Amino acid sequence: MSKKKKKSYYIIIKGHRPGLYRSWFGEGNEDGAADQVQGYPDAVYKGFYTKEEAQAWLKKFNPEKLPKNLLKLVGDLPASKEAESLKALLAEGKILIHTDGGANPNPGPGGYGVVLNYKGSKKELSGGFRLTTNNRMELLACIVGLEALKEKSNVVLFSDSQYIVNAIEKGWAKKWQKNNWKDKKGEQRSNYDLWAKLLPFCEKHAVEFKWVKGHAGNMDNERCDQLASQQARRKDLPVDKGYENAERLQGSLF
Repeated sequence: MSKKKKKSYYIIIKGHRPGLYRSWFGEGNEDGAADQVQGYPDAVYKGFYTKEEAQAWLKKFNPEKLPKNLLKLVGDLPASKEAESLKALLAEGKILIHTDGGANPNPGPGGYGVVLNYKGSKKELSGGFRLTTNNRMELLACIVGLEALKEKSNVVLFSDSQYIVNAIEKGWAKKWQKNNWKDKKGEQRSNYDLWAKLLPFCEKHAVEFKWVKGHAGNMDNERCDQLASQQARRKDLPVDKGYENAERLQGSLF
């Protein structure tokens, strides 16, 4: 039986003591990576087999958001293509909006998180509901982000929901609207109340929706996920009337 290879590098970006650790449980009197994430809400960390893998992962993050003791590990490596792309968009005067949302379980208590970035200035928005769904929270995050813009703007909105990005960029949502939010069977489409709120903002602003892989090291996307999770865990969450009323109406048909 072959011996399982162990990871030798653990990067803690958010934890009790961020930094590089060479073991998970610690050796001798030294703490390990596990000590830094256990009991820390929304910790951000990952383990690697090689230093090069760890460096490549760190490159995905904005250096300004990394702990100083991790910048040495990044060294003089060039910025990632993703970071350069975001920098270029900001230089063009674009407003960048990262969004995320979810419910746990689905349906269940849920939350959304939004990070707006414009010329180096950032703003965070978040909220939650006692009973909702993943898709509703993803949609609401987009609505809240665009609603925060007071003037007509050029926007690039990043979402890890292919449901939303494809519906907007491929024109599906506008077709749903033309059909009065009915599907081919004549039944009401899910979340039509939120789609009806989102589309006017897409008309008001010049918005490009881009899909970003979730939990892949994108710092603003990770932050949105943290905000959404924090909100979903709050007590005395308000009612998502759009969801609960639809569920109640559907139940009355049987």
